[in-house]
Amino acid sequence: MSFHLFCIFPHPDDETFLMGGSIASVAARGHTVSLYTLTRGEHSRHGKILGLSSDEVGRRRSLELQRAADILGVSTLLHSSYPDGGLRDMDPRLLEQDIAAKIRSHRPHVLCTFDVQGASVHPDHITVHHAVKRVYCSLYDEIPEMQRLCFCVLPDDRVSGWPRKIFGVPQDRIHAVIDVSAVRNTEQRALHVHTTVAQDVREHNYDNWMLWEQEYFSFYRESPKPPVSDLFDGLQS
Repeated sequence: MSFHLFCIFPHPDDETFLMGGSIASVAARGHTVSLYTLTRGEHSRHGKILGLSSDEVGRRRSLELQRAADILGVSTLLHSSYPDGGLRDMDPRLLEQDIAAKIRSHRPHVLCTFDVQGASVHPDHITVHHAVKRVYCSLYDEIPEMQRLCFCVLPDDRVSGWPRKIFGVPQDRIHAVIDVSAVRNTEQRALHVHTTVAQDVREHNYDNWMLWEQEYFSFYRESPKPPVSDLFDGLQS
């Protein structure tokens, strides 16, 4: 059976840092992966470090996103230029209408985005979480193919000692543990394509979390026990 995974994130690199292994694994198994990135990431703190204008940062990160998506096996890359760092100031109805239109066009089986804490409580991460969840709820009865909403998470017991504050979840909120060890080399190549933010990889890849052999997800309104090992587990194609 063939399934369609649709990932929605605010910034270039979110897809690789959070779930690059899962994307590569899904694609390698012959499933379809679509990725919608809402901003160009032009206001990254690395612009000043690299001596680049915000427009130059946005152009570079857009190219890096395309390369990473190609490496991971993304079938369709959608990319908008909403204001980096400014999603919370938008009329949420406009953002939700746009996301809904993309979902109606692609009719995926599974949606994936940030959890409610956005890992680092970045306001763009949290805004996208709420927008995607609202759209999922509003379209659930309209699009029968769409059967699951999942959130990228990190386990509390693996991140609690990190020097940078990251918000994990307790074990009972982890509903899928995906083994991505077989695609680690692919994920690593995609990770290092994001050269504009390479300093983040050097400074914040505690415990090598961007290349762990497992990736973790919570499901919305589902609580499989024990956690499943496939984002499509139990779904109908």
